[in-house]
Amino acid sequence: MTMTKPIVVLASAVASLPALPFSSSLHHRTAFLPPGHSTLAGRHRTAGDDATPNTAIPATPPGKSDLYDDEELFDLLNLHKALNPEEEKGLFSDGDGNDGLNEESIAGGIHDWVLQTLNEKDDGEGADAKLSDPTELSAIPGLHDLVLETIADIDSTAASEDESFSSVNELAYDNLQTLLRDKKPAIRAIATDVDGTLLSGQYLHPTTQEAILKAIDQAYKTNDEEPKRKIEHFFPATGKSRRGAELSLGPIIGPLLYQCPGVFIQGLYCVDKQGNVVFEKKLSNEAILAAEELVAEFGISVVGYDGDDLYTTEQTEVVISLSEIYGEPTVQLIHDGSGNEEKKKKKLAAHEPGLHKLLIMDEDLELLSKVRPRLEELAKQTGATVTQAIPTMLELLPEGCSKANGVEKLCEALGVDIAEELLALGDAENDSGMLEDAAIGVAVGNACPRARDAADFIMRERHDEGAAGLAMNLFGFDA
Repeated sequence: MTMTKPIVVLASAVASLPALPFSSSLHHRTAFLPPGHSTLAGRHRTAGDDATPNTAIPATPPGKSDLYDDEELFDLLNLHKALNPEEEKGLFSDGDGNDGLNEESIAGGIHDWVLQTLNEKDDGEGADAKLSDPTELSAIPGLHDLVLETIADIDSTAASEDESFSSVNELAYDNLQTLLRDKKPAIRAIATDVDGTLLSGQYLHPTTQEAILKAIDQAYKTNDEEPKRKIEHFFPATGKSRRGAELSLGPIIGPLLYQCPGVFIQGLYCVDKQGNVVFEKKLSNEAILAAEELVAEFGISVVGYDGDDLYTTEQTEVVISLSEIYGEPTVQLIHDGSGNEEKKKKKLAAHEPGLHKLLIMDEDLELLSKVRPRLEELAKQTGATVTQAIPTMLELLPEGCSKANGVEKLCEALGVDIAEELLALGDAENDSGMLEDAAIGVAVGNACPRARDAADFIMRERHDEGAAGLAMNLFGFDA
């Protein structure tokens, strides 16, 4: 898959929408929308699209209740509900305990209901305020611009002065509707990165923790009498070891990972929920030796991964940080087993039965930027490849392997169609492949440019604001 996916930006705070800053009409606005792209309701209208004449500029200037059609407003309310499940028993309940929105349940009319839902204020102009100059309708942003501006605190003046900004918002919100309507119903598996996506350092946001628990409960419930639930598989897709992912995610989530399948060590060690190895691949000795020579030349650190066992030739501060900061198992100093200190250290390449990957590490980012092209060159010569998830670490993997490749191998074993049934969450360069391949790829707000470019949707929220949990609620679970 080589096509770059469209990008979407949205905040989670639809529930607290303030007064809408201005009225708009999707019927009359075509500015900034390229041909072929649709609006919020999945259609791109021009003045000539309507069967009746004079719809582009009505004879009587429209009031607020005339500006949106029912389907557009109905879409907005359903999106509001998806982002605010806590309101299930309140605003979106029919009074008899039945959840869900439909046209019949809105006795007062959808236009009045959306104004009530979004708590629209008129700033003293009155509910029947009219547009003073109908000729200015073409310059009014669409409903999706309006919502994005409101929830993201975008300055409308700045937005109107930057056509490229407005164009992105137009296409973005349309794409969200496509994802919710056409893609979400088929989602039955969730794959998520750990560091930088679920976790901020060692912090797991309560919203994300709750969503993980819900996904695992749906996927691996033990009560066979319960009806089948939407999510059938949940698994981490991480550069960490399996043990490292468990330790990092804490005492509540960590142990539950052993009920789940998983893609570990950048796709080089993949297991099903019983722990059976689905796919595994290790570096060649040639690649390890060449990398160790490069490490010695630059005076930096190296760590080798063999499953849940990590090895190094020197215990530097950056090596120790793998355990203290990133939750990996304690890195072991590799040696030959003799008591002779002069012979104690040996090359990582001598380790049997081999290593899945190497971390090339240093706190000096400028130095690592000089190391990377050299590492990439030796990777080409030794059947390996280079990726990066954390700024202080370069990763050397076997050629043809990646997190995306591991996700593909595991999904194949699970019977999951990646392009139709997988929701993937990530933040880093090494996540870009799985974000692009997935039916819905979501980048969290702190994601790097490559992850953003690969994603279908970019959360406004960061990892430490519960972005992963919000994304699972929006795209994974039925409301």
